[in-house]
Amino acid sequence: MLPATKTVIAIIPISVTNGGTATGELIDTKGYDYVTIGVVSSTANVVSNTLSVFKIEEGDTTSSVATFAGAVSGTDYTIATNAYTTTTNQNVWSFNVDCRARKRYLRVSASPQTTMVIGGLAVLTRAEKAPTTSAEAGALNAIYV
Repeated sequence: MLPATKTVIAIIPISVTNGGTATGELIDTKGYDYVTIGVVSSTANVVSNTLSVFKIEEGDTTSSVATFAGAVSGTDYTIATNAYTTTTNQNVWSFNVDCRARKRYLRVSASPQTTMVIGGLAVLTRAEKAPTTSAEAGALNAIYV
């Protein structure tokens, strides 16, 4: 049985300085009911220097996206503190989105309070049709064992 999932890059890993923004790639949700978007970062120089902005946007086209209720930091939720150590939590923040209630395209953005490397992946699930090729699965190789 093939898993009905597709993995795509949400944010290409990049070093971002204070005041900068790691703006993600557009995530095409067509054919998928659900997506989990995970954003990861390096450890900040001070653990209280977490993300200052973490939001998701949606749009019907690839040229225009806007925020929506429930997905804007500072308005809809509080960003958790950067907490990575070798024995505790990881620096992972995630959005879990029901795509049936959203527009076709999603994009995540993150801004740090200090220089951090930020990256992210999106895992689309509950597909109308399970991918049968690596390209459909969003991978260079999709290996099923």
